[in-house]
Amino acid sequence: MDVAVGAVICSLYFSKLLSVTARAQEMVALGFTVWIIYSVDRLLDVRTLSNTAATERHQFHQQYQKPLWILSILTGLITLCFVYFLRSPILVGGIFLSLTSGLYLLLQKYLKMKEFFVAVVYTAGILLTSLAITTVEISYEEGLLIMQFFMVALINLLLFSWFEYDADKQDGNASFAIGFGKKTTRKWVLSLSAINCFVTIWVLTQTAWQLPSLLFLLMTIVLIIIFIFPTYFQVGQRYRMIGDAVFFIPVIGLLS
Repeated sequence: MDVAVGAVICSLYFSKLLSVTARAQEMVALGFTVWIIYSVDRLLDVRTLSNTAATERHQFHQQYQKPLWILSILTGLITLCFVYFLRSPILVGGIFLSLTSGLYLLLQKYLKMKEFFVAVVYTAGILLTSLAITTVEISYEEGLLIMQFFMVALINLLLFSWFEYDADKQDGNASFAIGFGKKTTRKWVLSLSAINCFVTIWVLTQTAWQLPSLLFLLMTIVLIIIFIFPTYFQVGQRYRMIGDAVFFIPVIGLLS
């Protein structure tokens, strides 16, 4: 649920940045859709496991597979009811993203770089309710902010992949860390974080978008802190709880 709430907060923030009016029904549809994709992804991970899953979140989905499948289907049907209330550009974009997400769910067991795919789709979903509606051409500076957000999403996913290397290997799940190794994953996390820092410095000195860039940098810093102290954040899967919570940080921008 926290993943869906974080997605809605980030979508609302981009709507504010791009001066687009966000509608409640579109935010609800987005939140439901993110929750469905997240839940079905976990359910597909555990559907063929004969042993107990390696992580708590997978164990939960493994234990309650049937009710979670039913809840996912019911939530999907409820989400379809919102289609009538969506603005046409958002509806068209939503259909395309839904098909893309469906393709991912079918192939997720075989994708070595699924984190990149998910980061693109996630970012596109967050931006859909604003980019599909805005009548103003996106500026270079706004494009940098979108790139920063994409890098935050990708760092988040690669970080989880790095932490869950052993668990994914035990359960037979595909991930970037499984496909390319923890050392390579570490280099990507650090490199993307460094790039985000440099982008923030450029935005701070050359544009008027200081606050959003600083918020995205703060999100990156939190993820890097998790990465630097793995022993502490491994306990009770703190890395995942706090890693998902970074997408709540843009609420600062909403309230400013």
